[in-house]
Amino acid sequence: MDHLTTSKTKRGEFSHSDIVKMAVTLLANGKSDFADIDLYRNDSLLKTILNLKTVASAATLRQRLNELGECNSDQTLLDEYIVNHLRKVHDYGKLVTPTSSYIPLDIDVSVMLQPDCHKEKVSWTYHNAPGYAPIFCYLGTQGYMLGNELRPGSQHCSKGAIEFTQRCIAKAQKLGLQAEELLIRADSGHDDNDYFKALHEADVKFLVKHNLRKEPLEQYLALAKHCGHRMPSRDGKNIYRCTLSHRKPDGCEDIPMFMIVEVTERMTTPDGDALLIPEIEVSTWWTNLCEDEAVCIELYYDHGTSEQFHSEFKTDMGLESLPSGKFATNALILNLAAIAYNCLRFIGQEALNCAEIPVKLNVARRRLRSVLQDMIYVGCKIVLHANTICIRFGCDCLWFNCIKKVYTRC
Repeated sequence: MDHLTTSKTKRGEFSHSDIVKMAVTLLANGKSDFADIDLYRNDSLLKTILNLKTVASAATLRQRLNELGECNSDQTLLDEYIVNHLRKVHDYGKLVTPTSSYIPLDIDVSVMLQPDCHKEKVSWTYHNAPGYAPIFCYLGTQGYMLGNELRPGSQHCSKGAIEFTQRCIAKAQKLGLQAEELLIRADSGHDDNDYFKALHEADVKFLVKHNLRKEPLEQYLALAKHCGHRMPSRDGKNIYRCTLSHRKPDGCEDIPMFMIVEVTERMTTPDGDALLIPEIEVSTWWTNLCEDEAVCIELYYDHGTSEQFHSEFKTDMGLESLPSGKFATNALILNLAAIAYNCLRFIGQEALNCAEIPVKLNVARRRLRSVLQDMIYVGCKIVLHANTICIRFGCDCLWFNCIKKVYTRC
């Protein structure tokens, strides 16, 4: 946090970096309320780890985060620190196809409901309830958070999406990743001509769901039957897939991109009952990937994993409701939560690589709730001896060897 001022203007006051470290520590313990800092006022271990003489009170923490929030109007104050922390990650996780491999950047908006409150810029969301609509970007298949941005609940997901995506691409490149190996995945809310132009200028791969709006479904069914091929399916159900190279968004005729189409036609129900009028379901995607339809569709379905990352970020870390009434402060807390989230994700992934892990799991990543329960909330005893703080674990602590190994790697 070298870019944050560390000088104390008055005797007894905390530096900005001290306030940030305390806030991240709270969030990494699954606590988001300012009053939770009072639980650690006399915690000698926390003071030693964070190199603090004393721990701030809840009122001081709130006041200082309010001040820092005013300096974070563009929500880029912590971008450099997030990048520096992610440099410690050895493997972000790749999507491997028969012809190539990609590192995904999953960009999505997820509503954070804030019921029965009068917080600044809380407004009606597409969930038909008041709240915020922040946008998130996850790097790789393991779910590291590259960035987030708090937004009013009524803001459309495409507003400001270009600038946010460009920031995320720039941060990925600072990590040493090449633009051509990045795959931007986004839902139909980002189906915008200017968005595709920005992605083309950034020279990245993209896979974006097409918003059909009021386009006739029968037209896509006729095109798929004529130009595509039929996929294996049950009796009474036809699935067609095709690639339409002549279809491009207005103004994007010079961009090398095309449309992937999947049409499902149902004449009967799964029980075999005939339908009076066949049901037609159409899914389409814009992409510049040099892959066949099946691979592109599978890659986009994998984008749904980001919904699990949203759940871990909001539920496991106790961020369902942001603590401040000020929008700028809540935006800063959301940015700080990204740091805590990546720390917990890093601990979980390192634990999976430990031979000492007590439970052998055939999984690609550990949920943050499991990391908190097994490695953060583990019982221990703090002993002060000869001006040295010792942490003593019980002889029956199953996670001790794993915690020790992960601690040395961190």
